[in-house]
This record gives sequence, C-alpha cells and structure tokens, in this order.
Amino acid sequence: MPSATNETTRGRRTAGALNVSGLSSGYGRVTVLHGVGFALAPGTVLGISGPNGAGKSTLLKTLAGLLTASAGDVTLNGASLLGHRPHRRVAAGLALVPEGRQVIGSLSVESNLAMTLMARRRLRPDAEHRRRLEEVLGLFPRLRERLGLSAAMLSGGEQQMLAIARALMTAPGVLLLDEPSQGLAENVVGQVVEALRGLKGGLSMVIVEQNMDVLDALADERLSLRLGRIHDGGPRQGGDRDPWPADGPAEGA
Repeated sequence: MPSATNETTRGRRTAGALNVSGLSSGYGRVTVLHGVGFALAPGTVLGISGPNGAGKSTLLKTLAGLLTASAGDVTLNGASLLGHRPHRRVAAGLALVPEGRQVIGSLSVESNLAMTLMARRRLRPDAEHRRRLEEVLGLFPRLRERLGLSAAMLSGGEQQMLAIARALMTAPGVLLLDEPSQGLAENVVGQVVEALRGLKGGLSMVIVEQNMDVLDALADERLSLRLGRIHDGGPRQGGDRDPWPADGPAEGA
C-alpha cells in the first residue's frame, strides 16, 4: 500500500477495500465488540443496523482509531491499520462522520472545511484544497450559500451536510457514517441520501443506521449487531424499494 500521505492523481482516491477480522474492543475493562468480522469490497456500501447498545458506534470508533482494539485486525487495501492513530487512518483513506455531527459551532462553515488541511500538512488553502472544496459544494449547494456563517447558525440538516462534506474533504477511499439521518426531517434525510447515492461506486461506505429506508436506498449488503456480535447479514432487504423519488426530495433543511 502507498504511504499514508500518498494520494492518487490530482489528490483523488479510488474506492477502498476494508477487511475486519475478529475485532474486539470496548471501554476500559468492558468489552463491547466480540470478534466482529466483515469484508467491504471497493465501491460497495455496507449497512449496519441493530438496537441501541449493540456496539454499532463502538465499531465505527474502533475502525477510525478512536478506540483501541483488544483483538483482531483492520486492513485497508491490504495494509493493517492497527496501532495507527486516527490522523494516520485519515491520511490512509478512512474518514468518519460521527454521530451527532460534531461540527465546530464557533467556526464558520468555510473554516470547518479548511480544518482538513491539517490532514495534508498544509497551513493554508492550495489548489488541491480549492478543488476538493468545489466538489463538496457541488454536492451540497446549500453550504456554498452559508460559507461565512458559523456552524452553530446552521440547521440540523445543514450541519449534517457539513459533517459529511468535512469528511469528504480528506478524499477518503472508505467513508464511515454513524446515524446520518438522526434527528433530521424526512425531506432532509432524502437530500442526504441523494448526495450519498451520488457517491456510490466512487468510494466505499459503512453506514450505521436505524432508519431502514436509508439502508434500503443505499446499502448493497447488510449486517446486524446484537450484543456486540454479528447477528445476521446478507444482501439489501429493500429490493427495488426506493423511499425517495429519482428527481430528488423537496427543498428545505
């Protein structure tokens, strides 16, 4: 695998292959995940569901390096990520959109997006940053209108768009999303789904989500967690069902 800071031509990444085997982790002496394993092929979307407390967020935090695995392995494009701190995993092509968005409310939308320069060891915007910025603003036009506003002034839907845009600014090969529809109105969920649908194939995604409509619209494969273990899996359950029309959801966020 290329070094953590090596990017493809013009800074673009290809969709990543993520493999998780026998992964266990938790908090202190409390083990939450027990031997979880799955394979994510390049360009595919894995949906993860399960009840509260099943270990879904713990799984994503462990993949992102925010929690330390006590057993097992995580590889991205064949290279192990174990022992890598979160910023190194970002540089390698793994980006997390956390539950609750966690944008920095005191900073402007533009400054929130500019923070990703640190992942490239840059102090100020350069041509690559501007290219990535244009890409994410094309995906979420509402953010272009609000670049100078503080993130705290955004609606919940706009903050979720910002959180996703911020992750995409790191040019990930694998995008991890933790409850992207949480707390959003249905029409806003539709806008987020349409944006993620537009990314399918270009990168791989792992989506933790309790809204089955979201997984019906996006997931190629599913797995369910129960008490920190994989309960079941398989192909998407929604078939041809599409909760949102092809011409996109109504405006408003």
